[in-house]
Amino acid sequence: MDTGVLQVFAVPMGAAPVPRPGGYAGKRLLDIVVSAVLLVLCAPVIGAIWLLLRVETGRGFARRTRIGRGGVQISCLVFHTARSAPARRPVRARPGDLWARRRDTGICSGTHTGTEPAAGRVGLRVRRLGLAGLPMLWTVLRGDMSLVGPRPATRADLARYGLARSVYLAMRPGLIGLADAHPGGRFCDRVHDDLRYSQIAGPWVDLRLIAGALTRRDAVGPRKAAGFGPMAPMTGPLPFPGASPAPRR
Repeated sequence: MDTGVLQVFAVPMGAAPVPRPGGYAGKRLLDIVVSAVLLVLCAPVIGAIWLLLRVETGRGFARRTRIGRGGVQISCLVFHTARSAPARRPVRARPGDLWARRRDTGICSGTHTGTEPAAGRVGLRVRRLGLAGLPMLWTVLRGDMSLVGPRPATRADLARYGLARSVYLAMRPGLIGLADAHPGGRFCDRVHDDLRYSQIAGPWVDLRLIAGALTRRDAVGPRKAAGFGPMAPMTGPLPFPGASPAPRR
């Protein structure tokens, strides 16, 4: 049994998470305004990519089921970049690629690896440019996701959050987030980043992360692009009263 998840944070018995972590006044308004503007500006690009993928793969869009705030199942709209052929190729997780099928070797060891469906020339280009999730702007506008937040998790992912699960479920999943600073990193780094974001979330933090993504500086990780610097141990209060972070190995 992998008990690594229990080593991420030591939480006293009876501890309850802080209400509404990762939220602030005006966050939903920011999501609506920015996603609406980006959808209008990106409409020609989305339409062109959809048409090219429709010709190459037979489908333009695909839906991925993830777990949203409160444990509600949500449907995320993405570009369908895979060919209909069953061939698959090895993959190492990349920044912004939320949909590659990953196999983890342990919550605090190994990297996110696995296979993903083979893509054609257009699909591969869309993946490399980090545009596969561009249609998720609609999911943000609809209210199922936020522009910035934890990575959308599957039920299998959520089970590995352990004691931090309640913090994830209190936030809307994000199109971008602090976890993108660790492409191919350990799963406990992802949990750490989600917990960290729940404490530092604010308009300025979100705007810096969004700006870093829009200017493509996220190629080195949104944390560095947004000016957060290297990964550092969490300081200040944690989502669980009395909890303290475990040493990072």
